[in-house]
Amino acid sequence: MPNYKSHLSGGSIAFAITLLFVVPHFNPSPLTLAEWLLFALAGSLFPDIDIKSKGQRYFYWLLLPLFILLAATKRFITLAILSILALLPMISKHRGLFHRTWFIVGAPFAAWYVATLYFPALSNALYFDVLFFVIGALSHVWLDVGLKKMLRI
Repeated sequence: MPNYKSHLSGGSIAFAITLLFVVPHFNPSPLTLAEWLLFALAGSLFPDIDIKSKGQRYFYWLLLPLFILLAATKRFITLAILSILALLPMISKHRGLFHRTWFIVGAPFAAWYVATLYFPALSNALYFDVLFFVIGALSHVWLDVGLKKMLRI
């Protein structure tokens, strides 16, 4: 079972491989490359948010300012929905929902779709952030269960 350092390495490798396909079509700035790397690394830790892990710790620390912002701007319905979704890692078994390929691909792209409804000008930038997040998360599952089990939906 790989540890978080192995998953971060896997996310970095997945990021580099994906860049080979993305960079010829775009000319990303160094800041954009750093942003994409950050999302790939976050994705590489994401599937383990259902256990006590670095990924879980970072997940909840990132949610805290978001919850504060939503409360301060009186977006209570969104806050309530995100609060319920934030409970999923606590009630999921390890290598359950968060290690399913359909969830790893579907949930981030669903979040991207919802975010683009609120922030249409950021649609393209958010798409690539989600893409690299998903690539990092898939690298995690591949390291955990192997390619054959990963592709079994």
